[in-house]
Amino acid sequence: MKISILDQTQLLEGISAVEGFAQSVELAKYADKLGYHRYWLSEHHSSDALAGSSPEILASHLLAKTDNIIVGSGGVMLPHYSAYKVAENFKVLSALAPGRVDLGVGRAPGGHHLSNIALQGERSRNRNVDHFPEQIDQVLEYLQDKLPDIHPLRGLETTPAIEKKPDLWVLGTSYSSAHLAAEKGLPYGFAQFINYQPGAMEQAVSLYVNNFKPSRYLDKPKVLVTMKIIVADTDEEAENIAKSALQFNYYLHRGQLTRLVNPEKALSHVINPSEKLEIENVKETYIIGSRETVAKKIKELTNKLPINELMAITPIYEFEKRKRSFKLLKEAVSEL
Repeated sequence: MKISILDQTQLLEGISAVEGFAQSVELAKYADKLGYHRYWLSEHHSSDALAGSSPEILASHLLAKTDNIIVGSGGVMLPHYSAYKVAENFKVLSALAPGRVDLGVGRAPGGHHLSNIALQGERSRNRNVDHFPEQIDQVLEYLQDKLPDIHPLRGLETTPAIEKKPDLWVLGTSYSSAHLAAEKGLPYGFAQFINYQPGAMEQAVSLYVNNFKPSRYLDKPKVLVTMKIIVADTDEEAENIAKSALQFNYYLHRGQLTRLVNPEKALSHVINPSEKLEIENVKETYIIGSRETVAKKIKELTNKLPINELMAITPIYEFEKRKRSFKLLKEAVSEL
């Protein structure tokens, strides 16, 4: 099974965005050295906690800093943008690094209503996620070097002309996104770290696999699942460093995006029994533990579901421990 990374450029308490991006660059280079398959970048707006507002620009920089790893968007929030411009952006990336570019697209806003207005201007009042399936078709058409003769914009060129097109992934957290990916015969990425309701991942993956229609892009289902995974040398250490991420979830449930804090002070304010139970329930949706424990949990997951690839999001406060987690995770998967 392939193993990959999702990087949100999640900022730590007390550091600048400049430092956060420097960590992303170092982590991508380290993941490349370890032999990770993909390194995806998220899109978020109007947040002091998540710095990645332009995955295309960061992807360009990381492609220049790495040698083998595939770099892509996880994802571009397509309803905000022109399908034509998105296609051209990723054709340029593919010309710079042939065969190493993914275009993951989603329909979520990636922010709140004010960022939606700012991104789209006068078009914001007309933002309609129901057009997302049509936009995917448009991107796929624009990625070809020549539009079909029946296309309403026939004669339009999408530049540059390239031999190796970026792979387009449908990303989502719902049954509708799974069905859409299956109908269009495209690879599917399920964000379990967002929708970790019991049974949601299992049902979405099954729906996608059972309804998949082969296409010119893909002849059989291709499933990627993104989960929060935290690995350390011992189960106890992993449980401790996971507190930073759990505090992030605690505030996210209350409508707040917060920076990661030192685990030594994370959750210190959670004393209410119902809140403690909430934290324990969220923790059950992570994969946490030593290399051996994590290998066992991943094996159980892949025995249960037809997953081709596991993508880790690893919100660990101390950067060296984050790197250590990815090293141990790669070893755990390699041993399966």
